Amino acid sequence: MYVLFFLGTLCCLAFAHRHVARQVWLAGFFTTLLAVTLVGMPLMPVVDMHKFAEPNDEERTYYEVRIVDAAGNELEYDDRATPPTSGSRTSTIAGDMTAEYDDDERLAMGEFFVSNAIEHRAEIESGGPPAYERLQPPRYVDDEPWTADELAAYEAFEAVRVYERTITFTDDTTAVESNEEQLLLTVDVAEQTITEHDNP
Repeated sequence: MYVLFFLGTLCCLAFAHRHVARQVWLAGFFTTLLAVTLVGMPLMPVVDMHKFAEPNDEERTYYEVRIVDAAGNELEYDDRATPPTSGSRTSTIAGDMTAEYDDDERLAMGEFFVSNAIEHRAEIESGGPPAYERLQPPRYVDDEPWTADELAAYEAFEAVRVYERTITFTDDTTAVESNEEQLLLTVDVAEQTITEHDNP
């Protein structure tokens, strides 16, 4: 949608001498913007134009993927390694890995995460993403990208772990009361093993 906006604007400029082109483009843009504002929730295909945060429930549970190196060190997964899966999409996939997928699907998804992490790491260590990726819209996710300095402390990536994280908010949902995590699943791509961790 981000790219389509600029392509549409360029087309509108190309036909700027036609008064109707400008009117149609502006009317379409402002109608869409007004619609997502009035509805108060993301609408396809302009999900990135959604301007309001969803109110928190008193408790929120989501699933977090971490990449694991040969020494067993963990690093929170950088969703930039697997576009367009990010934020809630990654959480949904991780949740499905723990509850829905069979072992073959878990291993395939683990291989996907690990191979993309290795590729993304190599890109960062060689100087960063290509120029065209810098034209992407800003991320509306509170996460930090991997850095070359941070990655230097890790050995080769070999596995992924999936954690269930439960955040409890205060009654007025303005502050975090507790933040708990529980390891549910390890998919070791190097060893081709899958380990389900027992719940306490």
